[in-house]
Amino acid sequence: MSIFLMLLTGLSALAGELEFGYSPSLGPGEQPMFSVTVPRGASTLWVQVEAGGETWEFSRSDLSAGELSQFRWDRDTAVSEALATIRVDFDDGYVEAVQVPVQYSYAGRLEVDLSRAEADIAKRTLKVRVSQPVARADIKAIGAHGVVLEENSVQIDAGPGEVEVPWMGDPAKVVLLDVTLHTANAWSGFTYSPWFVDIPHDDVVFESGQAVVTPEEEGKLVSLMAELNDIIDKYGRVVPVKLYIGGCTDTVGDRGSNANLSRQRAQAIGQWLQARGLSIPVFFHGFGEGWLAVPTGDGVDNVLNRRAVYMVGANPPPASASVPPARWSRL
Repeated sequence: MSIFLMLLTGLSALAGELEFGYSPSLGPGEQPMFSVTVPRGASTLWVQVEAGGETWEFSRSDLSAGELSQFRWDRDTAVSEALATIRVDFDDGYVEAVQVPVQYSYAGRLEVDLSRAEADIAKRTLKVRVSQPVARADIKAIGAHGVVLEENSVQIDAGPGEVEVPWMGDPAKVVLLDVTLHTANAWSGFTYSPWFVDIPHDDVVFESGQAVVTPEEEGKLVSLMAELNDIIDKYGRVVPVKLYIGGCTDTVGDRGSNANLSRQRAQAIGQWLQARGLSIPVFFHGFGEGWLAVPTGDGVDNVLNRRAVYMVGANPPPASASVPPARWSRL
């Protein structure tokens, strides 16, 4: 069974990526379902679902970070809307309470496969795979602060298989695409965010062979923290903002030890930021000497290559000519 995650960031940003999901199109005998994924440990999760004049209550306790909980209620083909009320008591004492409207149908399921979604910014298209012929798409392009940049309904008339969805809005300004695909008797919605930002900054300079942020370098991270807070204010109500830190070294030493050293440098910066109140998730990767700011030969001590790169996005930065492939680890 597929679960279509609808990232309702406007409601969940304060809870730190609380995610909700539901099945928008139900197959024969399938019950309506709503899911909640907690971003960190929680002592209690309480959910109330109201549909067709009936009420169902559910609770879970002692949830771990990233745990998904699913809740089902009675199948009634005359009812296609529900209201879910959620309360989460986190282990750190924070309490989040939100309400989420849910819409679903009992027609044949329209499944959308986003695992191979491909955005072509130049052609202004987004390719996804679908399980049924799609008649039309309702598309909303959302920018900074949740501003709707463009909204339209377009004919698709393609599928099953790969379909092209037109890209609405200026790609340079679009933070999130909110798409609903319609067949003759079913629909499925999803969101897609290709957004990420490479943050200009003054590099923290590390001593050769060291991964310690010295007091002399902390002023640079104070400026970085201010920049990150501005980004969170601008985009945090639209997408789940995440920080990606890439640590780098010069070419002194062997490649293996440099890869480990660069991970430690990225970790040290992330820990410094978190210790001073950075609230968004932090991921890190050590590029070692594989991403030199100044190309040099082997064994060259160059302070400009002992650096870290900061990127912010809703998803990991895609590998490209300017960003080497990476395996990001959660701090």
